[in-house]
Amino acid sequence: MSNNPLIKAYRKPALYITLPSGGQYYDPKPTLSVDGELAIYPMTARDELITKTPDALFNGEATNTLIRSCAPDIQDPDQIPVNDLLTILLSIRQASYGDKVEVDINCPQCKHINQMAFDANTILAKSKSVEDVDRVVTLSGDFKVTLKPYSLKDRTILQIQQVKQAKMVQALTDSADLSEEEQTERFGKTFVEIANLTVELIANCIEEVNHDTDLEEPVFDHDTIKEWLANITTNDYDLIKETVEKLSDSGINQMFKISCQECGHGWDAQVDLDMSNFFAG
Repeated sequence: MSNNPLIKAYRKPALYITLPSGGQYYDPKPTLSVDGELAIYPMTARDELITKTPDALFNGEATNTLIRSCAPDIQDPDQIPVNDLLTILLSIRQASYGDKVEVDINCPQCKHINQMAFDANTILAKSKSVEDVDRVVTLSGDFKVTLKPYSLKDRTILQIQQVKQAKMVQALTDSADLSEEEQTERFGKTFVEIANLTVELIANCIEEVNHDTDLEEPVFDHDTIKEWLANITTNDYDLIKETVEKLSDSGINQMFKISCQECGHGWDAQVDLDMSNFFAG
């Protein structure tokens, strides 16, 4: 936060939160209170304008800027483990607009748009930590791999790439100028790019690889690990990926019981709580 004495005197934390990660996986680590909690500040008028900019939301810049402003004790938002992200964003929403989180949900029966309100305290109180997930997995041949969740930077790269790839695939499908053989070739290249990116992101989540007898010391080098990851068996790769996904789980239950205000139909719906749909006062 700025050293300006007026800003320091004016902006005070609105609440303190416990991070699902317990403050692990950050580099550098966030500054927490004596109780191990992170201070959350309300959004400024500038922050609010940024959250309403589609391009900034798309490339992750809005999320990064917002966290720098409202959670200044996190020095590098790019390194936030994604299991903390929803808790931080929801807390910023609560600090800025109050306890109610309003979300529009379409009824699958009559298509009525229901304006629902959920209590942020209740949602956050049900969140769970990921400490129960063992982040060291043992592969075939007794290789031990120490893992961490995806970071905010990883998540942003993946989202951008997924959108780009979807547009590329759609453009290829709609192209009447390409022969079937040319389309097949370009589809193949597109999916190879997706596979390479997936391996890159999983490699980012590996802190070290060790073996009690075959390695003199643990391997930490990213490029070495990435090359190794691309050559292991499918079963071992899937075990690593599955564990990374568990470590990356926000721990917040986003399933809610909904009753349509128009037709009375009841159903369980997953409500997407993220930058794109609840940062509106």
